[in-house]
Amino acid sequence: MPKVVISGYYGFHNSGDEAILHAMLLALRNEIPGLEVIVLSKDPDYTAREFGVRAIPRDKPGPVYQAIKESDLLISGGGGLLQDITGPKSIIYYLGIVSMARLLGKPVFLYAQGIGPINTAMGRTLVRLVVNRVNSVTVRDTDSKDELAGLGVTRPSLEVTADPVLGLEPSLIERRKGRDILDSLGMDGRPLVGISVRRWKGGETYKKVIARAADDLVAGGWQALLVPMHCPGDLTACGEVMAQMREKAFLLDHHTDYLSLLSLTANLDLAIGMRLHFLIFSAIFSVPVVSIPYDPKVNRFLQSVGLPPGFSAAKLDYDQLSAGIKNVIEHREQISSALKQQVAPLRAEALKNASLVAELLKSF
Repeated sequence: MPKVVISGYYGFHNSGDEAILHAMLLALRNEIPGLEVIVLSKDPDYTAREFGVRAIPRDKPGPVYQAIKESDLLISGGGGLLQDITGPKSIIYYLGIVSMARLLGKPVFLYAQGIGPINTAMGRTLVRLVVNRVNSVTVRDTDSKDELAGLGVTRPSLEVTADPVLGLEPSLIERRKGRDILDSLGMDGRPLVGISVRRWKGGETYKKVIARAADDLVAGGWQALLVPMHCPGDLTACGEVMAQMREKAFLLDHHTDYLSLLSLTANLDLAIGMRLHFLIFSAIFSVPVVSIPYDPKVNRFLQSVGLPPGFSAAKLDYDQLSAGIKNVIEHREQISSALKQQVAPLRAEALKNASLVAELLKSF
């Protein structure tokens, strides 16, 4: 049986990244029967239990070295691993794992990665030197391909696919589970907006603006639910937005696993959010979105599904956000229908990543 090691931002209980791993494993196991998977994880016990894989500590070089040595292939991804906007550690760590695999003579597949921003000379040099030595690269958007090309990555060929989560089949997500969560919070059948925010640099203005816009929605007959995607950080940020609201809102105030969040998102009528995968979750279920990007990857995704750029978190303006929300509500049906059409081909592109892994394994 083929054996692969998967390296990514796993075991940190970030719902977006855990959903990436879930989607990758579904696609890979469907494409490669009998596949044995080892995941490098911050929380190996959780990852092993939740995903039915062998998991080892991502920060222990000895076990990582041994796992890669025993494997047939290293998969790096998915997600936005190669960026230095949060500091140099991410690029150093993930390219270090890739370099270890190449030194051991193992093939490496970069799986649906989102590249950048990469602003430091060191980061740009490391990406050029290491990525030019891997065997196959897929990226989740055209800008990521352009970023790599601009850094001097000339081999292997770069293929644009889609984020692994877009490969999930929405009909397989149990919506009732999400409805039960809403009922347990005391929510009724009125229109529901899900609002997901995260901590971000640049002050508190964006939270005040979002709280004011949420008040307008509640005053207009909507229910508002604050949805943290990564606890505890997002829980704090969501709680701070709710605390600034005058109207009654609800807060998902405990850690909720990624499958439950997917199910909950399926029950939304509108989504207002900062995090990429909250918006992706919403798009999967054709829920109209109002985005507040904090990173270029968010606008890249919006472009891929035919939506205009969002409202910058760094310069969030109440009048502009309110007008944007009003416009989306007025055109909800058209936007929902358009999302359904746009996401369908991206689902096929997301699943293509796994078939390319299968082809690479066969060639060794």
